[in-house]
Amino acid sequence: MQAKTSLIEARLIAGDDALFKRFQRTLVSKCVAGYEPEYIAMRLADQAARRAKFGNSACMQEPNLKNGCGGLRDYQNLLWMAFFKYRTHSLKELQAHDLIGEAERKHLEEAYDFLLRVRTEMHYHTNRAMDALSKSLQPAVAYNLGYHERSPSKRIEGFMRDLYTHSRNIFLITRTLEQRLALLPQAHGFSGFSLPSRLTGLLPGGRKLVTEPVDGFKFINGEIHAVSNRVFRDHPRRLMRVFLYAQQRGLRLHPDLAQLMRNQLGLVDRAFLSDEHVRETFLAILDQRGSVAPVLRAMHEVDLLGKYLPEFGKLTCLVQHEFYHQYTADEHTLMCLEQLDRVWEAKAPPYSTYTPLFQKIERPFILYLALLLHDVGKADGHGHHTEVSCELAVRAAKRLRLDEAAAKTLLLVIEHHLLMANVSQRRDLDDPAVIRQFAKKVQTPETLALLTLHTFVDSEATSDKLWNGFKDLLLGSLHHKAMQLMTGGTEFVRVEEKQREGLMQEVRRLAPEPLSEEELQAQFATLPAPYFQIHPAKEILGDLLVAHRFMRLQVSDEENPLAPVVNWHNEPDRGYSAVKICTWDRAGLFRKIAGSLSAAGLNILSAQIFTRKDDIVLDTFFVADALTGNLAGLDQRERFESVLHKALTGEEVDFPALIGRQRISRPLYQAYFGEKIATQIYLDNEASERRTLIEIETEDRIGLLYTISQTLTELALDISSAKICTERGAAIDSFYVRELTGSKVLDPERQHSIERQLRRAIHALDAK
Repeated sequence: MQAKTSLIEARLIAGDDALFKRFQRTLVSKCVAGYEPEYIAMRLADQAARRAKFGNSACMQEPNLKNGCGGLRDYQNLLWMAFFKYRTHSLKELQAHDLIGEAERKHLEEAYDFLLRVRTEMHYHTNRAMDALSKSLQPAVAYNLGYHERSPSKRIEGFMRDLYTHSRNIFLITRTLEQRLALLPQAHGFSGFSLPSRLTGLLPGGRKLVTEPVDGFKFINGEIHAVSNRVFRDHPRRLMRVFLYAQQRGLRLHPDLAQLMRNQLGLVDRAFLSDEHVRETFLAILDQRGSVAPVLRAMHEVDLLGKYLPEFGKLTCLVQHEFYHQYTADEHTLMCLEQLDRVWEAKAPPYSTYTPLFQKIERPFILYLALLLHDVGKADGHGHHTEVSCELAVRAAKRLRLDEAAAKTLLLVIEHHLLMANVSQRRDLDDPAVIRQFAKKVQTPETLALLTLHTFVDSEATSDKLWNGFKDLLLGSLHHKAMQLMTGGTEFVRVEEKQREGLMQEVRRLAPEPLSEEELQAQFATLPAPYFQIHPAKEILGDLLVAHRFMRLQVSDEENPLAPVVNWHNEPDRGYSAVKICTWDRAGLFRKIAGSLSAAGLNILSAQIFTRKDDIVLDTFFVADALTGNLAGLDQRERFESVLHKALTGEEVDFPALIGRQRISRPLYQAYFGEKIATQIYLDNEASERRTLIEIETEDRIGLLYTISQTLTELALDISSAKICTERGAAIDSFYVRELTGSKVLDPERQHSIERQLRRAIHALDAK
């Protein structure tokens, strides 16, 4: 395939023109004629693999301009396949044969030219071959191509929106032309999506040719065709109804029909937006759980979705500056819908975990509509997008004439769509006050179910690396505890007790000879409930063995009883090393562990902090090399253990000096030129009954966790527990603290002082 592609791309630079033409004729007769289906099939397979490798979206945060969806290769692929089938060399030749329209040709040529200019500018800037437009390159490339806004974010937003628009045009138009030129296999439903099983079951023996028109449309071999070009002008409501037909029958729009819709979007006027029949059709589409996403994506591709829901339309190709988002705002929203569809008939976790919850939802259209509208406030560009999203959702609900109950539920879900992730990952779920306050905001079991599903699919659609089993368990725990509080039942408690009994039996079965029943009972009796929710039996046994080693040190004459037991485990598939520390709890322990890790040049990604009732600590820190992002090296492990041993056995350790030697000039995460992740610090006395919560969001730096914990110690605050999370360069850490007297931090001046000193200490890291 590659060899033939190279040969058909040959150009005459110098030499015998007659000989070159003879070469071209021979090439067609020997290598092209008779091989058309084989070559096109290989090209399509290569295209599918290439797109999957680079994200399957034309709106990636760091797009690959050559090989990604809507990249240069998509454009070239179309020309190569068209040459094999029609012997044309250019888009103008295809237009001359009436195979494409003038508007499509111009859009493609403009997009191809723009992408070439961007890629060439990347080469000039880096002085080497470059296909991926990284975030660190975007500001310079944008400026050199004429985007001179003073604000770096505005400059990048304008440039990237143009880039995404051109990439999207290449992707959509080439895909349409592939269908029209009969380059694709026979149509089977929406492109890129399989039909739900309940739909395929309605089509025994495959689809049949249907010649009887229905409402101005014909259904032929899996595609919908218009009977005439006046199908929408005669009845504008058909613009929406055609998508209901597509959903009900598992069909896709013929490319000519899709183009006709794009050309007649002027019919979506004020009367159309307020039409009762159109509204009913749209809500009926949203109510078909499991088969909504492909319909709305098709609606978006002809630009009808943004016209009918103008709140959503403003998200088209909108750059998201949040470091953890992979996609543009509109693409992220469509991905959310796809993830929710996957939940409906899922057979494997994590999706199948949420299937029963989704099946019990009485009005699924509310959840689909909430997903469509939850980020629309981002187009406002002034931060606090949730508040703006709620305001816009009120307008949309009024236009769609939702009943009062549905509108209230919709707004609750949008208002709190970030709440469950924040509470489950950054709050102490064993604190009754946390569950009570959460349940008070959520109000009803229905809203709780909708929010749980929303949280899961929103996270899955944000980044392929954002969700994991630990977060899944935390979300499930919060859901169950809140449901128990709302319903007043004891079912959750019984399930939790039964689960712990089962774990104990499994650990007992796996345990080796030296472990006594007394040690096993102590482990299960002295650790908090969340420990058993997130640890399987093998990990519990591993911790039990570490505690066993630590207790043996206490009766040894040769060892210092204050010395820790340290155990390492590499997780190459997850990109981190896990280090377990077992020792006695004491003042400043967290600070010393964090400082020792930073002194060894290790970046702390997250941590699980557990203390038994007998004051034995079982802490796990997930770390990676701060410079390379690789697993912890042997020398780093030894350095950490040496420093920690000194710190915990009474020797003086100069942590600032040791950490200072490990500072790196180029952090793993690169913010936009001239911009940083802003440091935000919040103190909350409502989140816990007995402690003050301090939440800190800031750009990750080596030594950050040590600096925070050291500052809290200097402020005479006791850290009773912490939740540590580092994702793509941002540290999102929560600390539960109290005064040395045991009380909360209640004095306003004291709170301001704590915030000032923390902020000063964090910012001082940049000056070192």
